[in-house]
Amino acid sequence: MKITNIKIFKTKKSEPVLAYANIILDNQFIIRGITLLEKGETRYISMPARRLRNNEIRQYRDMCHPLNNEVRKEITDAIFAEYEKLIENEE
Repeated sequence: MKITNIKIFKTKKSEPVLAYANIILDNQFIIRGITLLEKGETRYISMPARRLRNNEIRQYRDMCHPLNNEVRKEITDAIFAEYEKLIENEE
């Protein structure tokens, strides 16, 4: 799997949401709506999710997600590298 494109959309919200991202894998598959988050010194991503039908407890389930930590780290590192480029270009 190769990440062939990343598009970052900055948000005007304050922490913890920094931005949103869309990524394209192998020029064939797109994942839209990845959330870039920062809590304290920790940065991480949240994959797109939908709310489950349960009126008592708020529960969400990822609609798509990496199957192992290596792939999650690869995606996270690539997205935040692109985010840093965007921030540098704004300054």
